[in-house]
This record gives sequence, C-alpha cells and structure tokens, in this order.
Amino acid sequence: MTNKPLLLAAQGQRPAHIPQWLMRQAGRYLPEYRAIRSQNDTLTMFKTPRIATEITLQPLRRFPSLDAAIVYADILLIPDALGLGLQFVQGEGPVFSRPIRSESDVQWLEEQASDTNAIMAKLDYLNETLQMVKEQLAPEITLIGFAGAPWTVASYMLEGQSAHGEFYTSKMFMLQHPSLFERVMAVVTKLTITYLERQVKAGAEIIQLFESWGGALSPSQYARFCLPFSKQIISALKPQVPVIHFVGESAGLLPEVLTTDADVLGVDWRQDLSRVAASARGKVRALQGNLDPLVLHASQHELQSALEKILSAGCELNDLGYIFNLGHGIRQTTPVENVSFVTDFVRKFRR
Repeated sequence: MTNKPLLLAAQGQRPAHIPQWLMRQAGRYLPEYRAIRSQNDTLTMFKTPRIATEITLQPLRRFPSLDAAIVYADILLIPDALGLGLQFVQGEGPVFSRPIRSESDVQWLEEQASDTNAIMAKLDYLNETLQMVKEQLAPEITLIGFAGAPWTVASYMLEGQSAHGEFYTSKMFMLQHPSLFERVMAVVTKLTITYLERQVKAGAEIIQLFESWGGALSPSQYARFCLPFSKQIISALKPQVPVIHFVGESAGLLPEVLTTDADVLGVDWRQDLSRVAASARGKVRALQGNLDPLVLHASQHELQSALEKILSAGCELNDLGYIFNLGHGIRQTTPVENVSFVTDFVRKFRR
C-alpha cells in the first residue's frame, strides 16, 4: 500500500491530483546546476554522491509541485564501468575511446562482463546517491531509478558516440553480424538487470527503462533485436517495483512495445495520448507523457493551451492511470519560469 500519488497512478489508480515529474528535470537548464558544472566535469558529478544528491534534489526545491525525484545519473554508466573509456566532450556529447566493432571486441566485452560483482562495485556510487537522496525526500515524493534499455545503450557502444539520427554503424553491425550483436545485447541486458535490482535495494521505488532510440528500428528489427531483451529486464524487475518503459519515436512500433509487460508506457510527444490509450488498454496499467519539450519555449498562453489538451486527455483515460511528463527530456535552453508555470498548472488542474 502507498499514499504516493505517482506510485498510485502507476498501479492504475487515480490519486487526488495528477502526479508529475519531468525527464531531465535535474540538469543543464537550471542555473544552480550550471554553477556546480562550472567547477566539475560530468563524470565527476555522476560519481560523487554528495554532488549527485544535490543535483537530484535541486528541481524539487525549485518546483515543489513535482511528485518524484529521479536520480542524477546517465544511461552510459554500465559501459563506462566495462572499460569502454567514456568521456563527455564539449559540443559532441558522450564519446567512447574503445567502441565495439569486431568479434574480438565482443569477446573482450564478454570477458569484462564475466565478473558481475566487480562491474557493480564500480557503480556503487549510484547506490550511495540513491540512499542519500531517499533520506532527504518528503514522504509523499517517489524516488525513481533508471537505466538505458539494451538497444539504446548498445548503439552508443557500437557507434562510439551519439549517432545523430542515422545509427549507420550500429545498425550495420546488427544486420551484418546478428549473432555478435545479440551477444552484445545479452551482456548489456544481464548487467542492466543486476544494476537496477541494486538500485531498488538502495531505495528506488519505481524504475524507468529508457529506450530513447527505439524509433531508429523498423518494427521487425525491434521485434527481433530489441524486444526480447527489454522484456527480460522488465520481467526481472516487475516483482519488485513498477516499471515505466519509455520508447522514443515509437508510434510505428506501438503494437510491439505494448507486449513488453511494463506497468507504465512512457509516450513520446509525437503521439496522441487518446489514440495510444485505445491500443494500450489491458496491456499497461498507466500512461505517462507527453508534452513536446520545445513547447516549454513558447508563450505561457500557448503553453497553457497545450497543457489543457494533454491533461484533459490524461483525465479521460478512465481505466488507465496517468502521470504527466514530457515526451522527451528538457532542453538546455528551456526557460526556468516556464517549467515553474507547467508544474504549478499541472498540480492545480482538476479532473
């Protein structure tokens, strides 16, 4: 039993107000984050629990209408612990000095991953952060843990950096060397399950699995190379906590995505909540989403109009729970005052 609005909605219930959190709510658009970033590199911030805890809590102080804290971390911390040489390069984003490109690379990766305990020991900083955050949260606030889904994480490992839309290297590896690709996915899946289980033990009450680049795959590619691995993770976590599954640009993959057995489907901004609900009933317990992050740059008049449409649709889901969120992460250039407007408007909105 719980009295936390976000957890109630994830179970398909209707709490007194619409629960909300925002993807990337802790991060670059906040001046208090930028003050910390000016004195620390990105990996140091992830790996220093005191700093990561402060960053996780910053949006809750500024926006008291939020119903959840999501731990400040990154979807690429597992490949970093595997020794792929993760760096965050100004203007380029994440870059790996040792990408996976050949059979010998895959063999090396499997050897690196063979000692799960050693890999998890390198990630203990995240569990310490979760514990520190949990101690400072109000009783009604939900703590969210997360990981990247296997295809999204593997695409970075194969590309060696952000793919910028085409995913040429990772998809060519998948298509030309399918058995090797599946071995990479198996490594990521196994470690992700343990990684998330440890987050739950450290205090995470709900997990979001980020398949940010799922839309790069065709439905048949998704069904063969992606879906089985995501289902393994969700199946392992569900007996412990609810699972939110977010798949970016997933309109063309919706029938396949809905077979993952996640509790909550995170809906990207390219889809209509009511249409998704028509397909999702009986397959998930709740929907989450799905304001276009760029609408946060519009006037508050336009912002209110967009919010009213999405929140009204969320209230009409009837037999599904509803969690308000964006349809992807907050942009770095987002005006803070508009985030405040959104969170206050959502909290006051009545069904």
